[in-house]
Amino acid sequence: MKKSIILPLFLALLVITCKEKDTRSDEKVLPRIAIAGIGIESSTFSPAQTHEEAFHVRIGDSIFGRYPFFADRSNIRKRAEWVPTLLGKSLPGGIVTKEAYESMVSKTLKMLEENGPYDGLFFDIHGAMSVVGSEDAEGDLLKRIRDVIGTNVLVSTSMDLHGNVSEALAKHSDLITCYRMAPHEDALESRERAITNLLDRLENGKGKPKYKAWIPLPILLPGEKTSTRIEPGKSLYAQIPSVTAKDGVIDAAIWIGYAWADEPRNHAVVMVTGDDKEQVT
Repeated sequence: MKKSIILPLFLALLVITCKEKDTRSDEKVLPRIAIAGIGIESSTFSPAQTHEEAFHVRIGDSIFGRYPFFADRSNIRKRAEWVPTLLGKSLPGGIVTKEAYESMVSKTLKMLEENGPYDGLFFDIHGAMSVVGSEDAEGDLLKRIRDVIGTNVLVSTSMDLHGNVSEALAKHSDLITCYRMAPHEDALESRERAITNLLDRLENGKGKPKYKAWIPLPILLPGEKTSTRIEPGKSLYAQIPSVTAKDGVIDAAIWIGYAWADEPRNHAVVMVTGDDKEQVT
């Protein structure tokens, strides 16, 4: 090849390469969000114990089947690179055996470690799981997850309003919400809200909320006494939308707590998250 055409060819190749780099730099980088959770409403007053098979554990992409809003055509599915790990959900039962809990936790942590790093985590729990030898199973689980994924990952927790929000769970959750209806007609809606809040904060670059208010209340009632269809629950929960509509507030939630377990965390809690200190606190 003649020297006279080597330089022009080199320059043309350089231009093409630069254009390809520019095109790639313009492409939107999706956040990587993991999904994990173990959920059960378990009574410490029952002689029965709950084993791992009761959780019907789903691994990987099979987890999407639990959430209709994750259909391929949905906007939510397209807004992130999703990394589903382990999701176990059981019907109400007795206290969970230590062996079952540790088995599911170890599998979750292993998958999270193997598939990281992450920008966010959708943590889907009930909030009333009791485990032999533990007084705060969900708080322990999220702390151990944090040890793997790090403190910078944005965690959005979704719960039942009959769950318990311990100080540890509140600390390790950045965003947190729960059902606003009992009976729980809004269960899927609440999970979708938790995910949408997470996506919005990652996409707008705001990340973790600046403020969280965790207010424990010395109240504990059984579920059948806490319907939001009648008073006082009806009026109480009806106030939540007006709170979340305020500038600087991301979410507000009221937990009644779970009456059928004898643990220090079992009591009502109110939590608000947001960026405006006055509105949140």
